[in-house]
Amino acid sequence: MKALIYLVSIIAVSIIIFNLTQINFEVLFSYENFTSAVMILAGFSCLIIMRIMFLNEKIKKIQKK
Repeated sequence: MKALIYLVSIIAVSIIIFNLTQINFEVLFSYENFTSAVMILAGFSCLIIMRIMFLNEKIKKIQKK
């Protein structure tokens, strides 16, 4: 499970980086940047969920002891 969490986190970071390169900073609030902005937020949301899952695994490990 730990490897899966790291794999999904790496994919989420790569999605964030890719979409940061797609944003046109000349016209930041244009409609063409909307998809990239949504995907960046989705990537950050995925990272938060993966962090919660990682902490959940740690808590389960501590409770078993």
